[in-house]
Amino acid sequence: MTITIPGLGSGLDTNALVTSLVAVQQRPITALQTRQRSIDQASNSITAFSTRLASLATAARNLDTTAEFNATAATSSDATSVTAATVGGASLGTYDVRVTQLAREQRTQSNTFASSTTALGLSGSITLTVGSADPVTVAVSSGDTLANIAASISSSGARVSAGVIYDGTTYRMQVRGLDSGATNAISFTEDPAIQSTLGLSDTLNTYQNAQNAMFTVDNVAMTRSTNRVSDAAPGVTLTLLRTTTTPTTITVSSDTNALKTRVQGFISAFNDVVNTAHTMTGFGTQRATNPVLASDRTVRGATERLSRILTSPVPGTTGRYTTLGSVGINLQNDGTLRLNETAFNAALTADPVSVARLFVTDTTSGATGVMSTFNTTVAELTTNVGAPLRTRSESLSARSRRIGTEISNMQRRIDTYSESLRAQFAAMETQAGRYNSMAGSIRSLVSRSGVVL
Repeated sequence: MTITIPGLGSGLDTNALVTSLVAVQQRPITALQTRQRSIDQASNSITAFSTRLASLATAARNLDTTAEFNATAATSSDATSVTAATVGGASLGTYDVRVTQLAREQRTQSNTFASSTTALGLSGSITLTVGSADPVTVAVSSGDTLANIAASISSSGARVSAGVIYDGTTYRMQVRGLDSGATNAISFTEDPAIQSTLGLSDTLNTYQNAQNAMFTVDNVAMTRSTNRVSDAAPGVTLTLLRTTTTPTTITVSSDTNALKTRVQGFISAFNDVVNTAHTMTGFGTQRATNPVLASDRTVRGATERLSRILTSPVPGTTGRYTTLGSVGINLQNDGTLRLNETAFNAALTADPVSVARLFVTDTTSGATGVMSTFNTTVAELTTNVGAPLRTRSESLSARSRRIGTEISNMQRRIDTYSESLRAQFAAMETQAGRYNSMAGSIRSLVSRSGVVL
């Protein structure tokens, strides 16, 4: 319980006096709190730096395989009939594609009705079988409307959807398969009363049968259950849009722009790491944003290690192109990277295989690739056991906790000191009050006796 000192006995403002004395004792805590905030901010900065390194590793992984480096693009001579896209590993060249039939899902309609919201008075069940899947039975009660039955079919678990369509005069229910292909045909079994009313099992009410796509690639006949075909040509995904009478030519060619975009993405991620390190630790005339990290050896050591990878010859390379700098990816004076597109394009034209060896890991050719080295190095710096940045962050967190404990201990001592002062001043005021009371009594007695003091 805090003791309040009125100061009535001594006439002193003892509360203010205690506050001032305690404030003097509080100064070391304020300094520690400032230090703790700086350490916490430094720890957060290390975490943010590690996140940027993770982004660099991601950018490196986008360039560490042959398929990623040898970017390709596919074009179609008739994009209204067939489109194509490459997904990696596509061989350069052309393919002639003819489409004789598109894949379709089954579509079946019921008989027509004057309303979709009037009870049909039907009782029984409808059983749907989609391809080789287990039959699914839908119960129908006398109060069900056409819309109710459609909703029950859609929620039955069968690979179908159902809805009501309106032609301006009458309503009918449409049941559509969710999957195309002949193996996904739908069969209906209706109780007699339901069959005569709905007519889903009437073959005449199926106006689109489930069917496969039929097409040729370079005169090789093929069938698929869908119009999206990813296994007809290596690394090429075809989308069949309509039947054709003449071949559609699909051309797979190198996509230099996509490659340069990935390279530039790596450069940007690397530069982000370097610039973040400069901001954290200081660089040249630029001062560190946090004095705790000024000239921090762990952060600077990380960037120096990454820079050495860039300037060192890549294992498994020989001849003219053995470093990233030899193909136009150059370190600047401030430690950032810059792409010389002219030099990069010239290297790709002169010897694309040797340039690829700089980047990718390929056991067939023996290339180790610098991008894999970057990815491994980032893990060694940030996440592996004993990683320096991880250790640095943990060390800062431990320092912050120790300071927090020290602050708590000091605050307890100051609280005790404050209460002790207040108790002492309270006792002094009590005693001063007694003396004042005694002095008053003496003055009163003297006054009554007529003695002049």
